[in-house]
Formats: sequence, structure tokens, C-alpha cells
Amino acid sequence: MKKIIYEKYGEADVLRVADFEINEPAEGELLVKVMAAGLNPIDYKIRSGALKFIYPVKLPRTPGGEISGIVEKTGSEQSAFKPGDKVYAMLPISVGGYSEYVNANEDLLSHMPEKNSFNEAAVIPLAGLTALQALRDKGNISKGMKVLINGGSGGVGMFAIQIAKAFGAEVTAVCSGKNTSFVKSFGADHVIDYEKEDFTKLTSKFDIVLDAVAKSSFGKCQKILAKKSVFITTIPSPTVMLRQIFNPLVNKKTFGILTKPLSKDLDFLTELIAQGKLKASIEKVYSLEQAAMAHKHIETGRVKGKLVIEMNH
Repeated sequence: MKKIIYEKYGEADVLRVADFEINEPAEGELLVKVMAAGLNPIDYKIRSGALKFIYPVKLPRTPGGEISGIVEKTGSEQSAFKPGDKVYAMLPISVGGYSEYVNANEDLLSHMPEKNSFNEAAVIPLAGLTALQALRDKGNISKGMKVLINGGSGGVGMFAIQIAKAFGAEVTAVCSGKNTSFVKSFGADHVIDYEKEDFTKLTSKFDIVLDAVAKSSFGKCQKILAKKSVFITTIPSPTVMLRQIFNPLVNKKTFGILTKPLSKDLDFLTELIAQGKLKASIEKVYSLEQAAMAHKHIETGRVKGKLVIEMNH
């Protein structure tokens, strides 16, 4: 099988295609024929070495935290899955998704949403779970809350808008003016064009501020946070982690989200998809051999929705 590896931290060009043997699934594992792998900013941030103190990895490494595919083999007879099942999953950091086959613990996998293609399903798990766990678990989101999402046109932002609306919240999304109609298509009630207006200087107050692109801070957003509120960022920097220690003592809390690959949460997203409350948007599809090109694209910070690598078996 072919997969992408990198043997040292660096620019996108450190990525290369390599040939490997397919391993038999161990007890509790599934061998999955990967049909598509989603891309996320964390892929290039880990590859560059920028997050090596938060996410230490063993090199050489295959990037990619989310996949869709078909179960090829099961590692146990009592498996909840069978060969031929369509599945999708967020993978642990030790298992890379830019690969034609992966061995994954079956507890991480969920049956793929029936209405999704492999490409659509592949871009949901990591970004979708990040949005869900940020808003529900850290933000304790509930009906009627006012939520601001910085980076509404990106992967996490796109899903966060829809999940917040599913919980009955009023959503303000921040993006560039050209993406206004795009974020409104996901249900945003209000849109702020960051090129014309600084959202941190709004007079409105929000119960949750989710910085889905990790480009702001609690300090900058403090004035727009309500008396009892939560600021959440997708990068748990040392400053954020330190501030979290004081959360029990303050009304305005800070969290850095470390997404957990939980199949029960993925099942929750699957149900939202079945109800027509969650959808994915893909800007561009790449081949496995174009992984470096895909990384260069996502590093621009201008991706509308998600990027995906489609396997050519």
C-alpha cells in the first residue's frame, strides 16, 4: 500500500509517498480500506514542528486525523462491524490517515452517514468533533445563547455554526466579506466581515466565543464576553492552559480544546446529518501524490470549508 510520510519537521515538501506492507488487524482493530482523508490545519502545524511540545510525535510519521472508508477485515469475531461496512473516524495522533489502508481501534469508528459520499464523510470527524466538544462540553451550549464563531468559513467554523444552531443558539460568524453568503448557508444569523470591522470591539455580549482559527485571545475578546461566559480556542497554548487553572474562580472562563476521537460523539454528528442539520462543504479534492500541494493550500489560511485527499485504489 501507499501512504504519505515525513521523516523530519519542515515545509510541505518533506511529505513523500512511500510503500508499506498491509498489517493484519489485531484484536479489537479493523483494517480499513481508506477511500478519502480530510485535511485540517493541525496536520501542517504538527508537520512543521510548531506543536511538537503539545503533540509530540514519533518520526517518521503519516499525517491525517480523519478518514472514511470500507472495512476490509476485522480483528475479532465479535466485532460490531463486518467487511464491506462503510465507516468514518477521527484517528488518534499515532495513526495517520493519508494512507490507502489503516488499522484502527474499532471503538473509534462509526458507520458512515448514508447520505454522504466518502469525500464528504472524510472531512467531518476531526473538525466536527472539535466543534461539538468545544460548544457542548466546554461551552455548555443551550437554547437562546449568543455564540460568536471566529473563522466561520473554515472547517471547524462551518460545523460550529450548524451545531450551535442545532442547539438553538443565536450565531454570529466572523469571516471575510466574500464568504458572507457561504457562512449564511450554514445558518449564521449575523456575519461580521473582519476586513471591515473588528469583532472584538462589538457592543454585543456573547455567552460563548469560539476562536475556530486560533487567531484571537481571551484578552482581546474579554469586552465582548458576557458576565458568565466562555472563551474557547482550538490551540491549547501554555497561556491558555495556565488560564484554565483559574476557571473555577472566575465567571469568564477560558478553554483550549483537545479533541477526543469518540465514536459516540461521531454518532451524534451522524444523527444531525440524518436530520438534515449538518452538512460539509469541500473546496478542492487532491490525490495522495498531491499531499504536499494540499498542505501548501491549507497553509494559506484561505480554505473555504474543507480539503480532501481521495484515494485511487
